[in-house]
Amino acid sequence: MIRIQRIAFSLSMLIWGGVMLYFYQGPHIDAYLSPKFQTPLLIGGAATVVVGLFNLFTFKVESSCHHGGDCSHDHEGSDLNPFMALLIILLPLLVALNWTEHKVADEHIAKQSAQDLDPASMRFLADLPPFTKETLDETRQKSADGFYQMNLLELFYSAGDSELERVFTGLNFETTGMIRTEPNRNPDGKRMRLYRLFMTCCAADMKTIPLSIEFDGELPQFDDNTWVLVGGEMYYETIEGVTYPVMKIKRIEKTESPESELDYK
Repeated sequence: MIRIQRIAFSLSMLIWGGVMLYFYQGPHIDAYLSPKFQTPLLIGGAATVVVGLFNLFTFKVESSCHHGGDCSHDHEGSDLNPFMALLIILLPLLVALNWTEHKVADEHIAKQSAQDLDPASMRFLADLPPFTKETLDETRQKSADGFYQMNLLELFYSAGDSELERVFTGLNFETTGMIRTEPNRNPDGKRMRLYRLFMTCCAADMKTIPLSIEFDGELPQFDDNTWVLVGGEMYYETIEGVTYPVMKIKRIEKTESPESELDYK
């Protein structure tokens, strides 16, 4: 019975290690883990497989604790049925692997994307160098109609920084994101919300970074979570001590999602 337990527990380790290596080399790893956490996954998976193989190849080897016959240690193995142990591991893994859609649930996105964030309190997540109008011209490409091309996260984190606000206010920018209705700070009903998903370590800590976009006329008709390319003029508003970025839209069109975010939607 002890040998059967050793084989079962070795197979359990091989299964866990194999799943980690499967996800590491699979196409969905970027949707679950930030790149800086992917190497530890590879190391952990490989180490688990090595230990499992070692235990499997040596399951017949008898060992002693060298404490004598009355050492009080349990040498009879675990009380857990080895086949039950394998079932406990295999069943949820098979269910997860077969039914996981590798995307963020629509309900979770709807809840997250409706939340307002204080850009100043989250600036530690961004790595923005000091900006002047000259450095903006030197470091940013422009669209055909002269709009500075910038990531939505950078536009969001410009709020609350007096230097960036001074440079960005009144300038035209182009960016991409997913669109939805604006649930907050929309007194005239002329706004929608642009947002992107932002992950620091893994999918569990994913945040939705928003940007209010404002229209002069009727709101465009897009399904929620549609990817759009927008261009417009930046300005900022302060409400109850929190500064929010707003883009006054001059053009908007549907676009393809970036390759790095294909697994999210």
